[in-house]
Amino acid sequence: MAAPHRHRHLTARVVAGLAASLTVAVTAVTLWGAAPSSATPAATAVTSTTNTETATSTATATSTPTATDTATATDTATPTTTTSTTTPPSDGYVRWTRISPSTTSVTLTWTAYHASTFMVRRDDGTGTPTPASGTLVYSGNELRAVDTTVTPWTRYRYAVWAEDGAGGYLQPAVTTTTTSVQPVAGLSATGTSATTAALTWTAPTDPGVAAVVVTRIGPLGALHTVYSGTGTTATDSGLLPGYVYSYTAVAQDASGRSGSAGRAVALVTSRTWTTTAASPYAGWPGAMACASSTWCMAVDNTGSYQVMSGTTWSKAVAAFGMSPDPEWEPVISSLTCPAAGRCSAIRSGRVVEFSNGGWRSAGSPSSGWTSLDCPSTTSCIAIRRDGWSTTRVGTTWTAPVRIGTLRGVDWNDVACQAAGRCFAIATGSTTYSSWRGTLAGTAWSTGFLTGYQTGSLTSISCSSSSCLALGERVRVMVSGSTWSVRSLEPSTYIGSTSQVSCATPTLCVALNFDSVERWSGGSVVERSRLSANIGQVRSVSCPRTGGACFAVDDRGRFYRWTPTTHWVLLGTYDQTTGGVGRIGCRTADSCFFVDRNGWLVGWNGATWTRSGKYFTQPATVECSGTGFCIAVDSINKVYRVWSGGAWGASKPMPLAAADLSCASPTLCLAVDEQGRVTRFTGSGWSTPVAALTSQWNDAPRVSCPTGGPCMLLSSNGSYRQYSGSALTATKQLPSTFPALGSLLSCGSPTMCIAVVDSGDWAQWNGSTWTIHPQDFTAYRLGTLACVSAEQCLATYGYSNDDVPVTWTLGGWAAGLPSYPPDGHGRPECVSLETCFMAGTTTVSRSS
Repeated sequence: MAAPHRHRHLTARVVAGLAASLTVAVTAVTLWGAAPSSATPAATAVTSTTNTETATSTATATSTPTATDTATATDTATPTTTTSTTTPPSDGYVRWTRISPSTTSVTLTWTAYHASTFMVRRDDGTGTPTPASGTLVYSGNELRAVDTTVTPWTRYRYAVWAEDGAGGYLQPAVTTTTTSVQPVAGLSATGTSATTAALTWTAPTDPGVAAVVVTRIGPLGALHTVYSGTGTTATDSGLLPGYVYSYTAVAQDASGRSGSAGRAVALVTSRTWTTTAASPYAGWPGAMACASSTWCMAVDNTGSYQVMSGTTWSKAVAAFGMSPDPEWEPVISSLTCPAAGRCSAIRSGRVVEFSNGGWRSAGSPSSGWTSLDCPSTTSCIAIRRDGWSTTRVGTTWTAPVRIGTLRGVDWNDVACQAAGRCFAIATGSTTYSSWRGTLAGTAWSTGFLTGYQTGSLTSISCSSSSCLALGERVRVMVSGSTWSVRSLEPSTYIGSTSQVSCATPTLCVALNFDSVERWSGGSVVERSRLSANIGQVRSVSCPRTGGACFAVDDRGRFYRWTPTTHWVLLGTYDQTTGGVGRIGCRTADSCFFVDRNGWLVGWNGATWTRSGKYFTQPATVECSGTGFCIAVDSINKVYRVWSGGAWGASKPMPLAAADLSCASPTLCLAVDEQGRVTRFTGSGWSTPVAALTSQWNDAPRVSCPTGGPCMLLSSNGSYRQYSGSALTATKQLPSTFPALGSLLSCGSPTMCIAVVDSGDWAQWNGSTWTIHPQDFTAYRLGTLACVSAEQCLATYGYSNDDVPVTWTLGGWAAGLPSYPPDGHGRPECVSLETCFMAGTTTVSRSS
């Protein structure tokens, strides 16, 4: 199922709150002056609606921001007016254009048509205004007047008449206003970080203004006072990243009465992600082949090669580009070395060769080659999965030919006993049956080996007179040119071979998951775990001379087998580093993680620096407060504590921790896949006790908000808390919540979020869980970390989405800016503003 298209959104309550906060009533009404009926105006009530126009002063301007508004909205001294749809009379009219009240005056402006002399009168708004009633404010030919005889906080009606030139007056324009402190002009808001905003405004000139009060409306319509005083700037902090905030400023007099609100401005807070290359890969062996017991070639997955000559290895020399996934994906495949100093391999579908101390193209025809073997320095064969082959004699490659007449099979591997005597194995594309190919001279013959019930073949290797092919549950031998098949019964043999190498008919070595097997003839005679709990063997090689076999693991270690010593670790030849583990932070300037090979990497506020090799495997780091961190290696069941400015010694743990969370330096919980839990008390771990189990035998999730208690949630929906010093009784989430595979994080003791792959989610309020319907923004999340009771940060885990996902006050949202597409570990947030996002080799920091 493809992930649905996701949109950034606000909840209905947020939109309603913003709309309510930004609606300001219009109190001033202006009328067109109409044509006179006589030289002296009649006493006419102001009831006309056909000539009505809305005039607004700066005190009554409105703004309705949306989710895309930014802090670029600014206030102006010019009011917003509405254009009338009524055609003015041809012989003259007058209308108000602006009314600006303060505590000590009212400034009035108007426009006129075919008129040049005007009179303005003021009254209390009762009765009908006439040219002879009320207080005379102005008489003359200007289009502006200032009334300085007003009383604060009083409602007045103003009428302006235009003389008609014949001793009479046109019908007046009438408006009402209330004297109060001036509105605050020029309000602006600029986001300075993910959680702060800078506010500025113009100071009112009205002497009646005693203070300016700035308020904001945030998510869910909550009103908050940001500033009260006589300044012109303020900083608002504690905002939630990714949400709309609306700001309004009003002036107050000494008694605390407020004037009308100025224009509201809005901004959207957002995170800015800065990415640092924190732990690039180096080493990670992926291929190795030996020409003799004293000469081997190894190529690591970051593109460098090393040569063992005698008993020592050369320094790494860069030769190829890095693998897209250096931990697992080899840079080259089918590495084969028929003689010291001479090797061939497949790189990006083409054959490359090593000779005279360097790698170069071998000049193979076409591309797309998937398997290669060179029984001598003058003979090689390469095949493709789709059934084509080419051979090299000396330095010349033949034109590609088909491997017999078989169709509908995938050719997996090829190996040669000698030049012109090679053997290939294939799998039916749809039937999963096993097939064979035999090259005698220049001609291929093909045939059926076994059905899918017996097993499937993946790898073949030949000595000078025989071959051994292995795969899943099946063994095939070639003696001379005769093939024989034997099924390996699951009751006695479990595994799937990925690589086999043969020196003689009685000495072959194969990789079977994390074990190395030695075969003699058609039987396993020895099985060893060379890198148990410390990496995994990546390649094996048994040269046809010398009576020895070799192996390398992904930690850069080199092993040798002989009949007398069997497997012996000779040492580390390739110092392997890189990869980012789970991050733990004491402060915004002090964080740690352990890389994929056990090296500790620290952040000092400016750079990430690799220090010592504290573990042999990756480890989880968790911090609580500024003076405590703990790192746990779940494979080897050991831990270290950071305290007093340094990391302590490695100590044993009582279980293999699958999840870890700390509420304080004396309350950390670790759980394993058997559903057991142990507590770190500050000096050590307690004896594990059964906590939560499920039918899937997976570890429960655990999350400990600062101070506790800790929440544990199982895949079957059962949950418990660790409160004080004991577990509470087991309870069950409502059956409507599909808890399998749920993520869990608690932002406070009274707020936890659980979300599953489908986007269904549940919220804990301190006593009960509330189940919420599916939200497609939360679909297929990979990680979840709650920063506080108000906000959580998450990442997508199963798609190529590289945008942060937030849960804020009940709503999910995904938005820009994105962080680099480098894999996403669990976010580690020191505050609402500062979070760290682990990539594969990079770390992104928000601000």
